[in-house]
Amino acid sequence: NLRMAIQSVLDQDYQNIEIIISDNESTDETSFICMEFLKMYPQVKYYHHVKNIGMLPNFEFVKDHATGKYFMWLADDDILAKGALSAYVAFLEDHPDYSLVSGKIEYALNGQVVTHEQGLTFDQGSPMLRVIAFYFKVTFGGMFHGLVRRDLARRIDIRRVIGNDWHYVANVVFLGKMKNMNFIGYRKKVGGMSRNFKNYARGIGDSDFAGRYPYLKISLDAYREIAYRSAVYSSTPAVERFLLAIGALLAVLISHYTTRYPFILAGKAKRSVINLLPGKCASLTDRRLS
Repeated sequence: NLRMAIQSVLDQDYQNIEIIISDNESTDETSFICMEFLKMYPQVKYYHHVKNIGMLPNFEFVKDHATGKYFMWLADDDILAKGALSAYVAFLEDHPDYSLVSGKIEYALNGQVVTHEQGLTFDQGSPMLRVIAFYFKVTFGGMFHGLVRRDLARRIDIRRVIGNDWHYVANVVFLGKMKNMNFIGYRKKVGGMSRNFKNYARGIGDSDFAGRYPYLKISLDAYREIAYRSAVYSSTPAVERFLLAIGALLAVLISHYTTRYPFILAGKAKRSVINLLPGKCASLTDRRLS
């Protein structure tokens, strides 16, 4: 997976790049693979940590060591679609009021595409409206892997909380408009640590409460991020900052519990009914419901 991830960047038609690889104390063939690329491509920079620094600090490490005008994260088992980088750079060069650009995010599980994240363009003139609109519409957070202006990215900390990718992008959206282009730009594999909320919360050091009630925790952290944690919002007048924090909290709760949660409950009910039926009847019912 790592080899394909690196190669997907090298195969871009935009070549004015640096590739920073942060190896977080891997014990497999990661070091060997990275050294191969390091010898062949001068734009590759490789750092090997002798002690595991944690997942989120590893993300921060590559951001802090980047030197380009623009910056993006690529997970070691994901792929950057061909032609995406040149389209992103061209857009940001032509639109100085935008802070982040991405294509559609494709999600795959066990080699099968399961969904796409799209329609996340926020071009309102008001930074506050952009933040509220983002928190209301975001579902997965894949825009975290979009191309962002590095000077803005360095102003934002990644929180050790569930939904950290949401809060990071919300900071970016406050600083400028965001464009979600109408083509596949990033192919993301799901599973591993992110296979469920409880596992992810445990992996990043968040609370059991976060794993059990993720959207409630995300909404509370959205409030905290805007109200007092992030320096990005510090220049906003106190009353406006408080109203924005409340608006972000409500946006997460309303979006989840009125638009997504009913479908989650319906799916659980369907599975419960099917599990109560005899084997043959359950199989027939499952096909009809599908």
